[in-house]
Amino acid sequence: MAKSRVNFSLIKANYNKIGKGNVRLTQSSLFITKDIDPTKSSYDFDVLENQTQTLQPDEIRLNINDEFIVTDLGVYLYGTWTASSPENVKLGTGTQLLSYAPLELNGNAIVCKNLYAGQLKIAVNNIVYLEKWDTRKHEFVTRTQFATQLAGTSQATMPSNDFSSDAMMPFSPLLTLSGAKKNDINIRLPQSIAPSTITWKDQQGNTISMAITKIALRMYGLNAQNGAKFQN
Repeated sequence: MAKSRVNFSLIKANYNKIGKGNVRLTQSSLFITKDIDPTKSSYDFDVLENQTQTLQPDEIRLNINDEFIVTDLGVYLYGTWTASSPENVKLGTGTQLLSYAPLELNGNAIVCKNLYAGQLKIAVNNIVYLEKWDTRKHEFVTRTQFATQLAGTSQATMPSNDFSSDAMMPFSPLLTLSGAKKNDINIRLPQSIAPSTITWKDQQGNTISMAITKIALRMYGLNAQNGAKFQN
């Protein structure tokens, strides 16, 4: 909390210096995704709400009028659950962030493990502010992992993630994305990765399948409402 207050005070003071004292700073997040493509080893992420890639329902992108000061960044695999009863009745769907490739559930997940062997680069208006950022920093294998047990035995378990912190890394110095500028966020991998489907059983014998189909970037920081008009 103390660190957040210091960040807020410094950033507010900088906006005051450039005549933007009325900018509203709020704690906020960005959440952007990209489909995994087995033919690619380089991924560019759309940051702004009006960029060409279709805005997904759970994405949080930057408004063109705002700036976002990034304090922490996370890199995740992104999966979609589909649950079925033993009678093949569909029970529902849900999404899941993964901080590692869950090989303990299914060896097929190895095809997406190399997300955590890549490099991240961020540039704003063609000025590179972050490069050679090792994505291994974000690989977090939990102490409790997926486990499948049959009904009547020990309870099935899932990873004990705390997504307020797991796989999130702090930025120092801080990095500012702007709705009025060109924001380039790229992950380059040593080789392509591929989508994967894994399965899991709950205690009632229901089969749960998860299709890992996306890469997700999650950012914490301060959103500066109407702060994007300023140009360096």
